[in-house]
Order: sequence, then C-alpha cells, then structure tokens
Amino acid sequence: MQQRKALLLGATGLTGSLLLPRLLESDLYSSVTIYVRKPTGLSHPKLIEEVIDYDTIDTAAEVDDVYCCLGTTIRIAKTREAFTKVDLHYPVKIARLQLDAGSKRFMVISAMGANPRSMIFYNRTKGLMEEALQRMDYPSLYIFRPSFITGNRTEKRAGEKAAIRIAQWINPLLVGPLRNYASVKATAIADCMLHHASEGKSGNHCILSGSIRNFE
Repeated sequence: MQQRKALLLGATGLTGSLLLPRLLESDLYSSVTIYVRKPTGLSHPKLIEEVIDYDTIDTAAEVDDVYCCLGTTIRIAKTREAFTKVDLHYPVKIARLQLDAGSKRFMVISAMGANPRSMIFYNRTKGLMEEALQRMDYPSLYIFRPSFITGNRTEKRAGEKAAIRIAQWINPLLVGPLRNYASVKATAIADCMLHHASEGKSGNHCILSGSIRNFE
C-alpha cells in the first residue's frame, strides 16, 4: 500500500501531542507535517515542522490527510472573537486550502452538543465549524465529538481536577445513549482518529463520544 502524507494542526495541545507520535510511528505515513506558532524542538525522520501564522497563511501543504486538533477555551482566548478564530475560522480556512490543494481526508475534533443553532456559544461555534466543513464536499470527512476530555494538559484549567473525580464516579452509570456524555481519554481520541483515517472510507462521518471510548 502506498504511504500517505499527513498534516497535523494543534500538535502541541493535549490530543494533538498524543496523536503526533502515533502518526510518526504509523506505517500509513511517509511524512507528517505540523503547523506550529513557534519551534518545538522535536526531531524525527518523518517530521516536517512549519512555523506559521494562521491569520496570514495562504498556501497548502502537499498532504493526503489532515488532522485538526485545534481548540481553546474562553478563559485562555480571553474573548469570544479570539475563541471563534481558533475553533471555527482556522479549521475551516485550512480545510479549504487543503481541499483546493488535493487533500483527500479531513479529521477534526468537535464536541458533543455541537449545533449551529445552539443557545450555548461553545456548542454553536463547534456546530458552525462542522456545518462549514460538511459543505466543502471533502472526499472523506470525519468529525469526532468527544465529551469531556481527560489527560495531562500543559495548561491547568479551573475545576478540572474536580471534574475528573466526578467523571470517574459517574462514568460507570452512563450507559446506553448516555454513554456519549461520559468523559473520554485523549489517548482514545488519538487512536480513534488514526483508526478511521486508515479505513479510508469516503463521505461524511460523525463519531460520537461513546464510540470513541471503545478505544480506551
């Protein structure tokens, strides 16, 4: 099987930093390009690191598959405008550039509750991002909708330790359709994304949190 080339957005975040070594170690890819705001110091024979500005970038990477792990919070972004840039405008911008350049697959992390008509700003932003991507008619689009994501973050989020303790208690009680609202490990998201990319199925697909948890 001919090896592909991949592009990873958000390689320094929680899920992206876990996905990167999986992509580099996979026989599926001959090279992995990452877009970063500043040099990471990482080194690997397959790794291509490009320092870019998402606001001004207007060229595409020559890759087959794009993995988008971009995401922030209002607390970190400070304003709704800054949050919208990271969670909506940047993914859509790169997706368009890459589709026009011939990329075949786009894998993106969204969120449970994503809905372009939601009254909740976070869910509405994620829903608008999904809607824009679905309109692009990618040969293969995978939207991953995790619930609360657990893992070792570089930045500390208020109340996260308490939320994790609550999730550990309540997760076993969430069965059936409620399984989609149980917390999910970032490692499971990374494994799930690579698994579905390797399948090579065409069309639009939405992978809910309950299915992602099968990879824990």
